[in-house]
Amino acid sequence: MATKTGSGLGGLILVGALVALVATEPGQQILKDLGVTGEAAPADMLVPPDQVDRVKECTPEVLTKDKRCKNLAVLPVDAARMPNIALHTKLAWAAGHPALLHRGEVGSGTANRALACTAAVKAQYKPNSCDEYPHASSQEGGANASTAGVPAGEQRIQGGIVNATYSTNNLQPGDEFLVVILNTAKIPAEYAKG
Repeated sequence: MATKTGSGLGGLILVGALVALVATEPGQQILKDLGVTGEAAPADMLVPPDQVDRVKECTPEVLTKDKRCKNLAVLPVDAARMPNIALHTKLAWAAGHPALLHRGEVGSGTANRALACTAAVKAQYKPNSCDEYPHASSQEGGANASTAGVPAGEQRIQGGIVNATYSTNNLQPGDEFLVVILNTAKIPAEYAKG
């Protein structure tokens, strides 16, 4: 069954070994408000602390253009273009979903999406589109993914970025990639309504 995230940060609970998120300016303020501290990642980037060392030398501009940081493929979620998907990604991380994902088998996304975004879940989010995290095309996607209702336009942008990340990095099934959130000041406090 899919895990649904809350409609705002009020429902975010930090528990024991829960993955803490790390960022600098203005994203750091979001984390500070949640009582989370740690080593800083590159400017205006949100990543879990266990992945900071892998991207701390790369700028958001490089990650956006190259879809990689040195030898690590990176899937950037730009909150300026996809604010609701950025919020969902952030909340999914806080709920324990990983930022380091692996490309699934080609064509597995449709089946995984159907497991996460069932007819009942889709109906709940109408007129918004059902977003799932981890991504349906990843090995980690599927029935246990977190879901949220987001504008369909953001879904289309994200689909293009996922495909570009796979293509640019020549990712094969099983290859790892790291999801990062950029432009953290644009992450809304709650999801957009219909």
